[in-house]
Amino acid sequence: MFQIVILGAGPAGISTAVEAIKKGFKAEEILILEKFDEVAHMIASKYPKEKTVIANYKNKSSEDMSGLRINDMTKLEFMSFMNKTVSDYKLNIKYNQSVDRISKLKNGQLSVQTANNIYLANSLFIAIGTMSTPRSLGVPTAESIAERIFYDIQKISSVDKKVLVVGGGDSAAEFARALIERGHSVCLSYRGNTFEKMLPINNLATLKLVEEKKLFFYPSSIIQKIEDQKGRPIVYFNDSSEGEQFDCIVTALGNERPANYLSSIGIQLGCEGEDNFCATEVEGVFFVGDLASIKSGGTINIAFNRGTATIRAKMYHSGLLR
Repeated sequence: MFQIVILGAGPAGISTAVEAIKKGFKAEEILILEKFDEVAHMIASKYPKEKTVIANYKNKSSEDMSGLRINDMTKLEFMSFMNKTVSDYKLNIKYNQSVDRISKLKNGQLSVQTANNIYLANSLFIAIGTMSTPRSLGVPTAESIAERIFYDIQKISSVDKKVLVVGGGDSAAEFARALIERGHSVCLSYRGNTFEKMLPINNLATLKLVEEKKLFFYPSSIIQKIEDQKGRPIVYFNDSSEGEQFDCIVTALGNERPANYLSSIGIQLGCEGEDNFCATEVEGVFFVGDLASIKSGGTINIAFNRGTATIRAKMYHSGLLR
């Protein structure tokens, strides 16, 4: 039995726990359930080591509500900051815990069921974010080469010489640049013909790579289908009847809200807006972070603030906090 259970040990989930402790809860009364084996897993696993963890993406700065605040830093520095926060506040995190079901009991408590345990809580905060649900290409694809399509570059081998990156935003630019620096031959496919969605620094860097012929840019290109040719994907674009073979494909098309997963565990993803949090249809269950504020985009410092705002505004003023 816990007073508060939090799903997700990312920035929003961690700051939710920290703020609850500041409001009078003991660390042992709060449980964080994390699907993977580390805090901030999506950043730890999907960010290339060359990528900077940006504190205020696209200049979306914010006031310091949480006391948890970073400047732009390396991935290693960010992970050290997160682990130090867990240690400083003695946060109770159970790793490798995937939630299978959430239900409301007759006595008003919440039942949170995993493969091995059932946890009871008075309040539940869902802070799993959206990075775990990347957008797919959405085109006919041979099942036999599905393993050749990646959503990040961490698993790409040095033997994969020719790589197609699909997308026109900052992730696409950063993936392409990192792969080039690692010695891969990189092509970038984008349905637009300019990189207006990128930060200026990424826009300039990408254009420079194209000009230097280190990056092969396919503007206004739309993938029609992907077939298997001797274990490698062959891609057919809208402007050609002939396919082009690659060793692997990286998609950088953004993320989707995990509606299917939430529905499977008993929670409907109905609210969407600019707020820092929102209540679900189940009393005592709240969305935190990107699940509540998908339109406002992601920044680390704002994610910290979203967890803080959830505790302060939604629960403190309802008299549920001490």
